[in-house]
Amino acid sequence: ELERVSITALLCIPAINSWRRPSPLFCGLGIHNTRMHEKAEVAMKRQRVALEVLSYHAVAKLDDAIRLSKCLVPSARYLKLNDFAFTDIGLSDDETLICAIKIFEDAGAFSAFKIDYTSFCRWLLSVKRNYRSVTYHNWRHALNVTQTMHAMLKSSTELRALNRLDKMALLIACLCHDLDHRGTDNKFQKLTLSPLAQLYSSSMLERHHFNQCIMLLSISGCDILSPLTQPQYECCIETIEKCILATDLERHFQVRKQIRQIIDTGSFDISCPEHADILYGLLMTAADLSAITKPWNVQYKTAHLVANEFYEQGDRERSELNMQPEDLKDRDKRMRLPAMQVGFIDFVCQPVYTMLCELCTGLESLRDGCQTNRKQWDSLIDRSSAEGVRG
Repeated sequence: ELERVSITALLCIPAINSWRRPSPLFCGLGIHNTRMHEKAEVAMKRQRVALEVLSYHAVAKLDDAIRLSKCLVPSARYLKLNDFAFTDIGLSDDETLICAIKIFEDAGAFSAFKIDYTSFCRWLLSVKRNYRSVTYHNWRHALNVTQTMHAMLKSSTELRALNRLDKMALLIACLCHDLDHRGTDNKFQKLTLSPLAQLYSSSMLERHHFNQCIMLLSISGCDILSPLTQPQYECCIETIEKCILATDLERHFQVRKQIRQIIDTGSFDISCPEHADILYGLLMTAADLSAITKPWNVQYKTAHLVANEFYEQGDRERSELNMQPEDLKDRDKRMRLPAMQVGFIDFVCQPVYTMLCELCTGLESLRDGCQTNRKQWDSLIDRSSAEGVRG
């Protein structure tokens, strides 16, 4: 019946030369296009259903949000949220949520932006729910990154002067920067031709994290940014996107020379949008790597968590791709961890904190903590090498 209608419709179309009727080929194309249009409509409907199901399972239950909203929230001082030595070790899951609530409360989420408290609790629970149970890039890592950002915003005179909206965007970006992380890096996505690699050409994981962040912020009951005006909302989302993408270290390496040049020439101007983007990207990198600045006992434990996640990827590269993993991901080279940590600090971390301290005052303890841990790792190099020989 559909084909008959399609043919009839095509025959009614005036031809360029009125004495000619449409050719069979033209009629066939019309039927084909009609069928393709129907298939596309069905696919779109299926996608909407899938998104509805995904949203349902991604969002925390309202009852859980109400329960969390009734919990007592101590002071930031009691929770040690302004301290760069903060650690989640020893905290229960509920206590980590309380810490996150206090961070956003201090940022003016409920007083300045009038965010509904129960909606915020539901969004927060949903963010936690959408972190996978991987070895390192999980909810607790996200909380630690967010806390470091909070401490930086509180400790630096220059950062305290930032507007509230940008501070809010930075904190949301930190909390969501690794949403749905799979415990593997961008290189692994490319090697395995994963769906993310097929969808994005660069910063695959970071773009996915941002999209997951937007999904949660768009769901009714979790739309904590709904009280913002349209210009505020657009500005906040743009900042969140730039900040999450900035956690791709490849992007940091691309702008490192530019940051150094701005510092050396004394031309940094926070009122310049390009310079603000550079600073926010540097803050995100500093927060993301901040485990390297923690007290030695925390740094040592965290470094082994990161290493174990890398080893798990290396095991998969061996078993699934039949390839030799790089040393960083090769558990057979685990005795070289101290030396690799020293290299990582020298090449990646120390330059980040050095440049950050040249742009912002009050953050010297991050740089100093990084230097202290380098000495600790360096002292383990000879010992680990000797143990490796004995093994």
